[in-house]
Amino acid sequence: MSAALQQKPDIKIKMTVVAGPHVGQVFQLNKSGFTIGRGPENDLVLMNDPMVSRTHVRIEIVDRDLEIHNLSQKNAVLVDGQTVQKWKIVNNSNFIIGDTEFKVEYDLGQAVVSIPTPKPAAVLPLKPKAPSPQAKPKPKMKSAAPAKKVPRPAPPMALQNGVAPRAGVPTQMKTPLMASPVGVGMAVGTPRPQVFQQSAAGLGARPVSEAAQDSLISNPRFKFYMAALIVFIGAYFYLFSGDDKKKAVQQQINSTLNYSDAVQMSLNSQTEKDRTATLDGKKRDRNSIQSQRIAENLMKGMRDFNMGNYARAQEFFQLVLNLDPDNQLAKRHIYLSRVRFDEIVQEKLMLGESYFKKHNFKMCESMYRQVVVMLQGKNNDQKLLLAEKKAKECQLADEGVL
Repeated sequence: MSAALQQKPDIKIKMTVVAGPHVGQVFQLNKSGFTIGRGPENDLVLMNDPMVSRTHVRIEIVDRDLEIHNLSQKNAVLVDGQTVQKWKIVNNSNFIIGDTEFKVEYDLGQAVVSIPTPKPAAVLPLKPKAPSPQAKPKPKMKSAAPAKKVPRPAPPMALQNGVAPRAGVPTQMKTPLMASPVGVGMAVGTPRPQVFQQSAAGLGARPVSEAAQDSLISNPRFKFYMAALIVFIGAYFYLFSGDDKKKAVQQQINSTLNYSDAVQMSLNSQTEKDRTATLDGKKRDRNSIQSQRIAENLMKGMRDFNMGNYARAQEFFQLVLNLDPDNQLAKRHIYLSRVRFDEIVQEKLMLGESYFKKHNFKMCESMYRQVVVMLQGKNNDQKLLLAEKKAKECQLADEGVL
């Protein structure tokens, strides 16, 4: 067999509508790719769902997986509550387009692939390579002296009298010259590097520091000074931290006492006593007969004021002020009543004059008579005298005397 023959797998896809206008419908498909939408050109048509686009999604098999692609720019695709544009659908899972929810069940089968038997490769004999003309054998050099074994460096000398060599100064060691054999990249007579000397010097510094620390710790003066320092630090923290706590407690007590004293002084002050007495007096006056009469007359005055009977409202507000001269509500409304009463009187006088000029003498007399009634009791009022005079003129003009 020259090439692999791949057999087409058996595809079974089941789409069940579990919610929406098409609930209960089941679609059986055996295609590797299909579309879902509201238009008739789709493989799955959802014409009763207005929230589905004309061509909403495409489902296809990609690498043995079922993938869904959103083809609509206005409507979304929901998989597990998330809006997706491209998603791999798991078997027995749900997705939503518009108002329709699908449950997907599929079996993509197994693809059978036959692989040809590989042929054995032909083995070709290797030809010996010709020596390169540039590569020439190097002539062997005889060593000037026979090779000798390099002696190992002696370990660092033991400390004598507690004194060791300094770590930065290497110990002087003489190394005999040696001849390098043929093929070794070391010239004849080159001394061996001083690696062991430096390492030995470095190792010699550690016993010195450890011995110095042991001698310092075992010194009785050092122990005494350390104990004294610890005692001093402990005493410092004990004394000063205790003072801070005592000061904080004392300050809190003083502040509490100061606040209590200030409250007591304010309660016992003459101003506070006068204020308390005033409030008690107002409370007693509120339940008195005078307070009840004030409230009653004030209510009647407000009723007449709202009805436009400003003359009578002035009487009630004046009664309130006689009982309580400091009543601000009565003061304000008696002033407003007077202003509006004067405006009405002036308006009636102007109407009477207008009717007189138009020779409507009956209406002229009526307007002036109303002014006389409104100003009744005010004998020296100029408007009252003018209204009486004009009313008589209108009466005579109506009778034809004028």
